[in-house]
This record gives sequence, structure tokens and C-alpha cells, in this order.
Amino acid sequence: MSRSKSSENRFSGSHFTTAITTTVGMTLTLLMIGLLLIMAFLGAQWEKQLRQEARVQVFFQRDLDASLLEHARETLRTDSSVEEVHYMDAAKASEELEMELGESFIDFLGYVPLVDVMDIKMKPAWSTTKELSEAVRRMEEIPGIAEVVWQAGLLKQIEDAIQRLLWPLIGLALLFLIAAIALINNTIRLTVYARRFTIKTMQLVGAHPSAIRLPFIKQGLVFGLISGSLAFAAINGILSGMKIQNASLLEVFTPTILAVLWGILLFLGAFLGVISTAIAVNRFLRKRLDTLH
Repeated sequence: MSRSKSSENRFSGSHFTTAITTTVGMTLTLLMIGLLLIMAFLGAQWEKQLRQEARVQVFFQRDLDASLLEHARETLRTDSSVEEVHYMDAAKASEELEMELGESFIDFLGYVPLVDVMDIKMKPAWSTTKELSEAVRRMEEIPGIAEVVWQAGLLKQIEDAIQRLLWPLIGLALLFLIAAIALINNTIRLTVYARRFTIKTMQLVGAHPSAIRLPFIKQGLVFGLISGSLAFAAINGILSGMKIQNASLLEVFTPTILAVLWGILLFLGAFLGVISTAIAVNRFLRKRLDTLH
């Protein structure tokens, strides 16, 4: 009786150790995947900010009729490519400049040299060379506009830099992702391997394969959900630590973004846990008893 109880305790202790080891292994792997997702998201935000640095400036014709000027301004403001506009009135700009210089333009030029200008921030989807060229061409056709200036050279440099970095980073991310999936698969397989004789015993007494697989799949699902939550907690801790150093850097990580990240990690943990467990159990179901040693 005592021997049986001791054997049961060793069995429970072994399973507890295996569960801890599996959870830790899956958590570290999902943490690596989560950090890759964080870097990809930050890279996308960085690209968006870089593209929006390529501003468009619209110069209106001098001495333009007030109604025509207002129509041109409204047309620009409501354009599908425009995200934000800042209008600079020539008269006000001239007054400010005259105060700084201490002299009137009209006294020595005979006219105000400045014209009305609108500084335009484009939507990210339109901040490419091709799309922006089309938007600028459309703006130039608006009555009352003298010139549209945009930084084609800067935008081309940004796009070239992104292209040089994009594919190497994608390749590195795929390499890490494959390694992470392989690590989770091996971790789960070792967990199932420790109970291979239990699987074969259930099979020999006539248990249906689905009945054998179900407890292991549930276990893999639980391991995956726990690991996904632990990985998210670790990432949240890392982001909180970084936020103390530089709060503005992490403003993009809103509660919605963090909730989506948590959902992705839970899904990946559950999916990989279930799939890897099912594959490992099927492998031992197909093996003969004399090959299990």
C-alpha cells in the first residue's frame, strides 16, 4: 500500500515537473514571437511617421478672389488624400514679418511679396511616390492654385531605405518564427513522450484513438493558454519598463493594441499546443509496443 502511494506521488511529481517545463518552454517561445510582433508593429509605425514627413505645400495665386480662394481651400481640405491642413494667410504672415524686420514691404517693394499657403499632411496610404504624384496632379488642376511643392527626393530616399531593410527583416522574422514553432513542437513532443506507455496501454485495452487523444489535446490547450498569458504579461512588463525611460516611444501601444496582442498570443499558444499535441500522440499511436523503449 505504502509502495503504491509512493509510486503515485512520484508519478504526480513527474507530471508536475513536466507541466512546469512545458509551460516555461512555450512561454519563452511565445515571448519571442510576441517581441517579433512588437518590432514589426513599431517598424510599421516608424514607416508611417517617415512617410508623413513628406509634406505638400500649396501656393495660391496672388490677389485671388475671396470666393475662389475659399473654394480652393475647401476642395483641398476635403480631398480624399488629405489628413490635415494648416492655412497660412499672406496678410498675417506679412504683418508678423514686418514686425520682426521693423519695416514695411510696401514702402520699398510697393506690394506684399508673400502669398497664401496651405501646408498639407497626407494620409499614410497616399504617402508613396506614385499615389502622391497623382494627388499633386489633382491639386494643380484646382482653379486658384499657382504651384504645388512636395519633397519627391526625400520620399524616394525614404522608400529606398525601407526597401533595403524590409526583406532582410522579413527573412529574419521568418527564421525566428520557424525556430519558435519547432521549439514548441519539440517541447510538446517530449511531454507526450514521457507518457508514451500510458498511450499504448490505453490503446491495447481497446480505447478509441479519439478518446486517447482528447485528454492530451485538452492539456495542450491549457498549456498554450497559460503560456500565452504569461508571455503577454512578460511583454507588458518589458513595455512598462521602456515606457519609464521614454514615454513618447510607446504611445502607440493603446489598450486596444495590447488586447489584440494578448489575443494573438492566446490563439498561437492554443493552436500550436493543440496541433503539436495531436501530432505527437498520433505518432505514438502508430508505433509498436516494442519500439517505445
